[in-house]
Amino acid sequence: VSAIPTLERLTTLLSQNPTLARWAAEVSLRQAAVDLARSGAVPDLTVSAGDKHYSVRDGDDVDTLVVGVSVPLPLFSRNQGGIREARYRAAQVLEERRLAEVRLGLELAESHTALATAYSEVTALRDTVLPGAQSAFDAVSEGYLLGRFGLLDVLDSQRTLFEVRSQYLQAATEYHKAVVDVERLIGEPLDSLK
Repeated sequence: VSAIPTLERLTTLLSQNPTLARWAAEVSLRQAAVDLARSGAVPDLTVSAGDKHYSVRDGDDVDTLVVGVSVPLPLFSRNQGGIREARYRAAQVLEERRLAEVRLGLELAESHTALATAYSEVTALRDTVLPGAQSAFDAVSEGYLLGRFGLLDVLDSQRTLFEVRSQYLQAATEYHKAVVDVERLIGEPLDSLK
């Protein structure tokens, strides 16, 4: 069990989350769709060339070269609808990414709160309660050997010690679960932040 970093520090690492990396790829894909729609508004120049063979009556053959140029005039269709749709979808992806960031931020705040609570409980049990229960058990056991306490007192102090140890193990389990949850959100181990 080690000290936990602040929520602000963890929030700066939230950009490493794989979910947000997926959204970055989606944003670039939608921007490429906008660029493609814009390129559809510019007419394509078509150039063609070829040869043509003619047979003349006198038996002479004539070969000619044919060249053609085609330029569509964008009078009615400049792909305005396609461009608008691509921009809308790009904006939609940006908003969905922001929503994902907010959700991850809230999840990180909840996980950090659970981690801080578990850390406080583990340290309190480890530093105060567990040594107190151990010393009480040791004192009652020694008093039992000297005849000052009965067997029920020894068993009661032993039961209390076992309950405190069990509570400590449960708190340590919750702490480690919270650590894993925070590490999943920030994309790196907490030990590397020290």
